[in-house]
Amino acid sequence: MLGLTRKGGVLAATAAMLCVSVPANAAMGCWDQTQVAAAKIRDLQSRLMVATLRCSAMGAEISPAYNRFIAANRKTIQSANTVIMAAFRAGHGPRAGEVQYDRFATSLANIYGDDATDPDICADTEATAEEAAEAAGDIRALVALAERTGGSPTLPGGQCPVSFAEMGGN
Repeated sequence: MLGLTRKGGVLAATAAMLCVSVPANAAMGCWDQTQVAAAKIRDLQSRLMVATLRCSAMGAEISPAYNRFIAANRKTIQSANTVIMAAFRAGHGPRAGEVQYDRFATSLANIYGDDATDPDICADTEATAEEAAEAAGDIRALVALAERTGGSPTLPGGQCPVSFAEMGGN
């Protein structure tokens, strides 16, 4: 009887642990400067993509500018996505990391889905896409543009603190 009680207790404890919800960022460490830059580039791409779709839906065709941005920065965008995926895999493991990456990427796009859309916003988006195309893969230029025109995406685990020692200072 004692063996059954112990087994029952272990099963009950295991079942209880399975029912506990663990936040998605529980396993994520902080994001270093490279990962933050990658997330900002991904956020810029998501923002431009969603705005382009919204503008197209209202009849303002700015997709040629967006397509130039993608063509000129394809390798950099792919590299940014690789960096972000690696961060999620390191924090959650290979399978769960892919799921968390997909959630992150989807959440970036969803943030911009309900933004206002009017001719001025479409013109601004087109100008931003053209400027981003001119970056031609330059990470610093894309990050600066992302910071100037948007902001920083919410990162699970937050951004790592920067120390002067890491930057070559004391």
